[in-house]
Amino acid sequence: MGLALLTSLSASAQEFDSELQLSSDVVYWYRICSAVPGMEGYAMTDLNGEVEGEDHEDALRMGVYLLPTETEDYRSQWKLTAGEDGKVVITNRATGFQISNTSQSVGDHNLTWLTASGAPGFTVTSLGDYAFKLESVEDDGVNRCLALADRSAEAITYPEAGESTSAIGWKFFPVEIDTGIGTMQAGRMVVQVMKGRIFVKGCPEWQLFNASGEEMPRTVALPTGVYLVKMGQKSIKVLIP
Repeated sequence: MGLALLTSLSASAQEFDSELQLSSDVVYWYRICSAVPGMEGYAMTDLNGEVEGEDHEDALRMGVYLLPTETEDYRSQWKLTAGEDGKVVITNRATGFQISNTSQSVGDHNLTWLTASGAPGFTVTSLGDYAFKLESVEDDGVNRCLALADRSAEAITYPEAGESTSAIGWKFFPVEIDTGIGTMQAGRMVVQVMKGRIFVKGCPEWQLFNASGEEMPRTVALPTGVYLVKMGQKSIKVLIP
């Protein structure tokens, strides 16, 4: 499976997760970025209904592009939920569409589709160095990886080594953690991780503790590790990668 590359703008540095979180009562939103060196700022983006021109019909079918969008762009934010048989379903925040595990052949490439619902999902495997492989056996019985691809170039060949920096590698940048709790006055509480700092929206009174139970300042960048955010009677673990 492949993703079309639309631009060649410079990518920005990101801080990625080495352990992915599945959403249930708490929703974790990620930017899913290419692991190819220099491309870490390019995120999977759902442009359904937004692409015009001669490739408009293909764009609607394919749906997923790699773009250096802003961190706050919902089109480039995805949640991971549990599918059947240990698979992971990937759903877009802006459209609610899911990445299909069935690709379509266009020229030399197998291109990725989106579906409104019912995607079986992908097997997610760590490649090390914050990179993950997303793969699935398709309807024709062939196991394929979700991979960066350029429609104007030749089809890619899966690497035998160095997979963590190859076209089949993906890095997950945490954008928001939505706890879904709060009072009518406080509204919806959202936990965010940005540049080593933890932010909580919708809750004026909250505390931050490290893994040893020591209370930490809320206004400085923190070392890599797991932290506990306490909001009233609710606590949530947050990873700073």
